[in-house]
Amino acid sequence: MLFGWLSADVRDTSSVLHAMAEALRVVADEEVTLSSLGTVGVGVLERRAAGEYSAAPACGPDGSYLWMSGEAFDWPSHGGIHSAAESRTVAFRLRLLQAISNSGPEAIADLDGEYQIAIWNPHHRSLTLMNDRFGALPLYIGASRHGTAFGGGVRGVLMAPGIELQPDTDAIREAVSFGGYRLGDRTNIRDVKMVPPATAVTLTADRVTKRRYWTWSALRDGDATDQGALLEEARASWAAAIAKRLDGSRRPGLTLSGGLDSRAILAEALRHRSLTALTYGVPHADDVRIAERAARAAGARWEFFPLYDEGWLERRSSHILETDGLMDLVDLMHAETLGRLQPAFDVYLSGYIGDAVAGSTWHFDEQPHDLLAKLPYYGGTLAIPYGQAIALAEEMIRSTPGAPRFAAYEHKAPQSTNRITAAARPYVTVRRPFVDYRFFEVCQRLPSAWRARHAWREQWLVSTYPELFATIPNQQTGVPAGSSRARWQLARVARFGWRRVLRAVRAAGLPVVVPDRTYHPDERFWSAPSEREQIERTILRQGSISCDVFGRSRLELTVRDFFERAASPVQVIGALYVFERYHQCLAASLTSARRNTREYAC
Repeated sequence: MLFGWLSADVRDTSSVLHAMAEALRVVADEEVTLSSLGTVGVGVLERRAAGEYSAAPACGPDGSYLWMSGEAFDWPSHGGIHSAAESRTVAFRLRLLQAISNSGPEAIADLDGEYQIAIWNPHHRSLTLMNDRFGALPLYIGASRHGTAFGGGVRGVLMAPGIELQPDTDAIREAVSFGGYRLGDRTNIRDVKMVPPATAVTLTADRVTKRRYWTWSALRDGDATDQGALLEEARASWAAAIAKRLDGSRRPGLTLSGGLDSRAILAEALRHRSLTALTYGVPHADDVRIAERAARAAGARWEFFPLYDEGWLERRSSHILETDGLMDLVDLMHAETLGRLQPAFDVYLSGYIGDAVAGSTWHFDEQPHDLLAKLPYYGGTLAIPYGQAIALAEEMIRSTPGAPRFAAYEHKAPQSTNRITAAARPYVTVRRPFVDYRFFEVCQRLPSAWRARHAWREQWLVSTYPELFATIPNQQTGVPAGSSRARWQLARVARFGWRRVLRAVRAAGLPVVVPDRTYHPDERFWSAPSEREQIERTILRQGSISCDVFGRSRLELTVRDFFERAASPVQVIGALYVFERYHQCLAASLTSARRNTREYAC
């Protein structure tokens, strides 16, 4: 990630940079490269790379500088890129600096990758920050009378002078209303905001300005007429996306669920390389069983990581500060496996968001209430009122150039799926083939009728990789992709009935296992006495911000209803727990980072 400080006082640049680096570092083998140019300082925090790699900035003949974190895979308008490794060289940064100097931020409109870029213009005394069109690497900004700070983590921004720790109480209101996370640019801190995707942010001594260099309206939308031709185009672009993201990997792998998206990566990647597949969940769950079957059919090396082993709550909680309190306790299950990623593989091919890109998960026509369903909007006693939620949905659609469905990519993806993969980046190189620019563009040409109930996605997968999709079920339905709706309904009835039979047999005293329908049966494990006590104590602690926001009696009722009647969505409780734990520990964590910085300087 990138981080930096544009200061009003040259004397504090270096010390602020060192403090930011200390706060942002997650694992010991992350390397920091710092550059101080008077009142501006920029840092690059990267995993230690194999082979030759330098995070040093490119320097132009006019005294301009360009820093880049992350990597790119293609750049069609500028002659392409031979490899991901090329995009991590100083020579490529020089090429990038020249292109942006000539054409402005629009030069990177088709720079396919996941990255952050910073450019210092000595003539205008300005620093311009840019991210990719999906905002894959979160980028945050905060300003005070002392200067402006930016970074890939909120905690880094908070190390700058004058940036306050005041909580954003609207953050928890949104989190308990919309799937456990916030919307748009919001963080848990009132004075720190997230940069939207495909945005150029220019910092000067007296202002911060933002503008889009690319918008969703640039995409061809639902104009395909020949399904066979589009299918061939999708196959070719998907194969290219996987090949580019395997480039340079020695031990590639992925987290494999019983669904379809990670299996699609597995199927194509194995045509190039052997892979390791890591599946997490509870033993005997349908999802785990199907994932193992897919890995065996593909000939991939398969590992299982059990969730909810002893100490699971503290394992998840240990990642709250490093993820800036922006992943609720449910999504933090993905962080439980982070320690296993690095030993298992060096490049992590992530399947998150595939169902939205090629399927119908986020697809809707234009109605605000449809967008609310996609977020999703929970309702309930703590939630933002429905009328206000509708107004928010209307504003999200109105402010998103392009088809209404892109409001989910603009306002939800950076707050939800991007957070999961961002959490893994300090541990392993993350690459997401479903957001390959070319493949994504092909999928946006799908008419609504082809997307319905994921029909086109399933046709693509079954016809391209029959060995992994024609007979192995999708965990969500219990039947293979492309099966009829009648078969799906019969499978639902059969799975429900079989579980009832097994429960009866177990109740009779026989030692049988009743497999879980889901790989993370949260309510059962969260309700264990010790875990319930810790969750309740954290949410309802003395000085609880959530109690101030919602009222203690109303919050107590919501928590009790969850544990005793399963009457509240698990994400609501998970968001409340993380929000309180984050603010409970944040100040001490920042103080420790400052102390460590001073000790290092001495």
